Amino acid sequence: MTEKKIKSQVWGNRLKTPPDALNISFCAGRDVTALPMADEVLLEYDIWTNLAHSEMLRKAGILSTDECREIKNALLDLNKIYQNGDFKMDESKEDVHINVEHYITFDRGIDAGKKIHTGRSRNDQIAVDMKLYLRDQVIALLNDLFVLVPSILDKASAEKNSLMPGFTHFQPAMLTSAGHWLTSWSQSIIRDITRLMQDLEILNFSPLGAAASFGTSWPIDREYTAELLGFNGVEANTLDCVSSRGENEARIASSISILMNHLSTVSQDIILLSMPYYNMLEVDDRYVTGSSIMPQKRNPDFGEIIRSKASFAHGILVSLLGIQKGAMSGYNRDAQQTKYLIMDLFRECAPAPGILSGVCSSMVFKRDVMLQHCKNGFMNSADVADWMAQKFNLPFRDCYETLSLAVKYSEKAGQLTHDALNQSIDETGLSISISKKDVDFLNTPSSLINNKQHTGSPSGESIEKMIHQQNQRITNLKNQLNPIIQKSDSAKNRCFKE
Repeated sequence: MTEKKIKSQVWGNRLKTPPDALNISFCAGRDVTALPMADEVLLEYDIWTNLAHSEMLRKAGILSTDECREIKNALLDLNKIYQNGDFKMDESKEDVHINVEHYITFDRGIDAGKKIHTGRSRNDQIAVDMKLYLRDQVIALLNDLFVLVPSILDKASAEKNSLMPGFTHFQPAMLTSAGHWLTSWSQSIIRDITRLMQDLEILNFSPLGAAASFGTSWPIDREYTAELLGFNGVEANTLDCVSSRGENEARIASSISILMNHLSTVSQDIILLSMPYYNMLEVDDRYVTGSSIMPQKRNPDFGEIIRSKASFAHGILVSLLGIQKGAMSGYNRDAQQTKYLIMDLFRECAPAPGILSGVCSSMVFKRDVMLQHCKNGFMNSADVADWMAQKFNLPFRDCYETLSLAVKYSEKAGQLTHDALNQSIDETGLSISISKKDVDFLNTPSSLINNKQHTGSPSGESIEKMIHQQNQRITNLKNQLNPIIQKSDSAKNRCFKE
């Protein structure tokens, strides 16, 4: 008897390739996955903050060189223990800051650990930890989007001349192309990247040294710690440094909410176009899921999950804005909740661009089916009216009225006929004549598409220009991001150097 391989899911025998592991995890969500402690996520950032702060205290003469060395060695050891999975947060210590301080002072027996909190408060400490976390998360999201956009543009280049229907109100509207549809997706996501880049620029200033909100009498060097943490400078007013907790989270949540709306539109387009009743697009087996009872199913669950997570992002944004509203200047414990909200947002939404990169790279447009759909539903009507107005120097509205009748008289034929068009011309009193050859031209989708040569149109030439421009825009945005990454990495390596 042949040994049967056990699948991790109950469905999938009808599929030619096994499902993508990331897609399975993304669709399963929290159903079988536990969440980490929020402050455990921040531990490495808090270690970095402590390394920078203790070095600044040494430079200011508050810590001796030996004391600073002891503290640094303890922090580096803690980081190794954490990376190996052997450090557990003690919930009785309240937060990551006290856990780290306790480790240095008591677990390692370093008396100088009692000095590490000099010149700061947990208020500015959590603010800087969160900025370091947010910077890394935004950079990671941007890097995923820098993969997604080219995957869409590569597909657009391959499909620039693949004609398909365009829709308004979910109804057939006008002729377009798959390349035009795809470059609309990428154009919207490039705006999202631009917004996130702006968020990163605003975020990238250090609040460390603000202390409880009102500064300190210790001779600290805020500019030096900002440098050691890879920031572009300091956020000057100490009260605002603490009062603004949650503001960056809300701004980033806004950008992610708009991004998720765009990814939701992409997902809905793919869901609809891949339905057997549309049959214009096929999603690769790796990105569909099955049913526990219906063996034939190929469900685009990734798209449904992305739609729901767009709504989830909206709720997070509203909550973040509400927490900040009406709080008095200075630290308020309300701000603690902003940490959980933004972490949930990244955790839930961050995988979406990677999933869609795989979906877009592997999906197949059914060109013959799309072309056949282009010949149904009189989607050439508006273009025919435009052609008549231009060719015979007529008002567009007169041509529109003529085409309305022509569509009515051609219903049984399923496309505009020479007889119906000329009957409509006679009835509307236009002094023109259209030949059978003209009608054949007007019923040829590629002829009408190629007539559209302006910027941003569905013609192949226009799409080529858009692809080139969007690729150039992506290159420019990457070039803006690289110095931020390099500065952050360099500062981190400097602090964590043995």
